[in-house]
Amino acid sequence: MIGVQAILAAAISLLPLSVSASPLKRWEAPVVQLPYATYQGFHNETSGLDVFLGVRYAASTEGQNRWKLAQPPEDQTDQGALNATVFPPQCPQAVAGGITPAAIYSPTQAVDSEDCLFVNVYKNPSAEKQPVLVWIHGGGWDHNSAREFDPTPMINYSNDSCVAVIIQYRLGAFGFLNSPQMASAGGLNAGITDAQVALEWVQQYIHLFGGDKDQVTIWGQSAGGGTILHLLAAQAEQGRKNLWRSAVVSSPYLTPMGACDSSFWQNQFHNFSKAANCTDNLDCLRSAPSNLLRNLSHTFDSTLQPGHPSAYEPCIEGPGGYLVKNTAEVLYKGDLRQTYVIAGNNFNDGSGFVSTSINPPANSTNASAQADALLSASLVQQYPLAAGSDTIAQVLQLYPLSDFADNHARGAQIYQDVTFGCPDNWLASSMGDDAHRYLYAVGDAIHARDNAYEFPLYYNTLSPASPSLYGSYIGAVVSLIISTPPDPNAYPALRPAGDPTWPSFGHQQQYKVLNLTSPSNVSDSYISSGAVQIGSQQRCDFWAGVRVDGGW
Repeated sequence: MIGVQAILAAAISLLPLSVSASPLKRWEAPVVQLPYATYQGFHNETSGLDVFLGVRYAASTEGQNRWKLAQPPEDQTDQGALNATVFPPQCPQAVAGGITPAAIYSPTQAVDSEDCLFVNVYKNPSAEKQPVLVWIHGGGWDHNSAREFDPTPMINYSNDSCVAVIIQYRLGAFGFLNSPQMASAGGLNAGITDAQVALEWVQQYIHLFGGDKDQVTIWGQSAGGGTILHLLAAQAEQGRKNLWRSAVVSSPYLTPMGACDSSFWQNQFHNFSKAANCTDNLDCLRSAPSNLLRNLSHTFDSTLQPGHPSAYEPCIEGPGGYLVKNTAEVLYKGDLRQTYVIAGNNFNDGSGFVSTSINPPANSTNASAQADALLSASLVQQYPLAAGSDTIAQVLQLYPLSDFADNHARGAQIYQDVTFGCPDNWLASSMGDDAHRYLYAVGDAIHARDNAYEFPLYYNTLSPASPSLYGSYIGAVVSLIISTPPDPNAYPALRPAGDPTWPSFGHQQQYKVLNLTSPSNVSDSYISSGAVQIGSQQRCDFWAGVRVDGGW
């Protein structure tokens, strides 16, 4: 295995790949023949990997395919070898982010297209029945693409012992505008079912890339982690296939759900369709110009309704749908297929999601009462909670102001528990000895800082660089991916000397704290238990009851 000290040097040497799409010419270009198309990728001489960019897993989602279950790819076998050396179009981005910062973002930018259901595949040229990683990107279900997530350092770190598949899925209104009218075509929660269709594609075709369909690990961060929680709940339904053997969820974004025919989604669909001059008419929306819908997807991204922290979120479809049940309830009750799991969150995951305006003014005459009032109003805006309810009163008691530096920190911990930490705990608890829990505590450890280690070619500036921490974190994940049975402790050589053995979460609810010494930036990971940053048992049980009883 590659030594831990080599990884960042390797990542730095690969950085030019992120800005140049030109394949190197000295190796024969790899070709893969699928039943519906042939793709020619390129061999990266620096990394030693074969790369296929923009392999189609489903048909275009434009026009009559909007808000329908992703359709099979059209036959392109008569077109010769298709070019798989450049990135595919992004799915339409509802907001700036990723490769399109605010200064250059436009809802109708040319880099986006409704024809966007592609995967990027990275592999050892001699791969044969290797374990497979499938990455599902985050971005609040409204932005990002496969472009930001190059798994090359991770594959090289595994001694080129796995195949990686990076998927794209529909975003914003195209993936999460929901109406009962879409149910008959399987169009509800399209962004979630796109991921399911991509995983079905992996089961059918990954052997042609040298991967083993029976050794699939799915990994997602933020909204990608939330997608995985929904997939875990949905695929547990009787009669559905097992599409993976292990899962990694990093700060999974489990927003409030609710029935797809409830007021949140009905109001959104009505207002969106009315703005498109298609009031409550799905067929009309399917015929509308793409640029009109892309602009509206952007506009409605900032049109929030009380009870939900974001505009575009999955809903509960009920019997006959894909997301049949409330995912929070399924997780808490453990109604899941047994899966090897790594689940984690960041120390300050909630900080950026709560406004500092909930801090009372410095000259407040009754700061405690005002803090409670401001926090209560914030909770009603973000979650389906009634103002003045017993539930709000219980929250204030469970999170007393005296336990926190200020009211913002208090609100941030609530958000962290409800959305990230407690869902991690419910999942990990349900898997017993097959689950491992972590807390990312590097630097300020706000949301998504861990991307610096997961995908350093794009996100390397988000956290301090540390080859030994890379080994402590990514080495353990790679061990899970490539070992049988999956085990983050299986390959000690992938982790730095002295790195602790990672106990299962079922063993006294212990977890691994990913930490660095300062200023030397050497891994100081350790095993712990009981920190409130992962969500205490009392608070998580409380929120489980609220979410189950409230159906969200």
